[in-house]
Amino acid sequence: MVKAKRCKVAIIGDVMIDHYIIGRASRLSPEAPVPVVEVVEEEYRPGGAANVAANVAALGHDALLITPKGADAYWSMLESLLGRFNVNMCTPLALDIPTIRKTRILARSQQIVRVDWDSYVDDRYCDISSKLLSVLPSLDADVLVLSDYAKGIVSETIAKTCIKWAIERGIPIIVDPKPQHKERYVGATAMTPNKAEAELLLGRKFDERFTPGDGARMLRETLAMEAVIVTLGDEGMVLASRDETIYFSARAREVYDVSGAGDTVVASVAVARGLGLPWRVACEFATLTAGLVVQKMGTAVVTPEEVEATPEWQRLKAYFAADVDLADKPKLT
Repeated sequence: MVKAKRCKVAIIGDVMIDHYIIGRASRLSPEAPVPVVEVVEEEYRPGGAANVAANVAALGHDALLITPKGADAYWSMLESLLGRFNVNMCTPLALDIPTIRKTRILARSQQIVRVDWDSYVDDRYCDISSKLLSVLPSLDADVLVLSDYAKGIVSETIAKTCIKWAIERGIPIIVDPKPQHKERYVGATAMTPNKAEAELLLGRKFDERFTPGDGARMLRETLAMEAVIVTLGDEGMVLASRDETIYFSARAREVYDVSGAGDTVVASVAVARGLGLPWRVACEFATLTAGLVVQKMGTAVVTPEEVEATPEWQRLKAYFAADVDLADKPKLT
């Protein structure tokens, strides 16, 4: 990407595998008023924290995924998928629970149903925090991501210890949050909730008198963060940093599927901050990549070639060039 320098992004979180069954539906079942889907193809893709890692690697940066190792065939499949993206894996312990799988059945480009095989880590795995956190002393990363899908990996102990570790080393830590875990994110550098998650985090809905910008500022102050980025779907996103609150318009020309778009956003923000770029640039970059990924089916990644083919990249490429000092780069307006 424009002779860009690379950054190292470490990701801790809940991984899963996304399964797509794609077919044709032309009649209803005689057994129930539901469509009969004639299967044409099926695909498996990295999901959850694994999709964040895949997005980082696809953008041309170093991704290290830190998560427990699974013991079933779906885990082996997930490892193989991540290997294709050149994602590095760190699995300091193994768990005897099934790999989380989400199956989506699609026909005529429409999702008919989603079936979830969820697994949750609980107190039976009392050593999980110590084992996962054992990698921190030797961890070499420019930025750390907590990808919390509320399946148990991002526990209170792990979240608070990682935040403390990152603060002590001056490393940004970006959180993709779940509202029920709000208090454990205090002191992180930033988080990237979507609109619905932000409303749950705040305990109130957005309206004309309480805008997403107001909510992002309140969350930033309440959780002692440097920035909060609230994604707003086809309305773009809003950034509340210490210095400013800015709205960014959505870039997608045609929205096909929003699945996994939040993973692309947090990966893009992490890459930008790992490179030391300003929040405004990080959000411009995340808006660009999110606009590309929602034009694809299912959880997906964005490549440097796709980014560089957009008109928006002309405004950003100088920031990502390895041979240009940040002080000499143009300011975005």
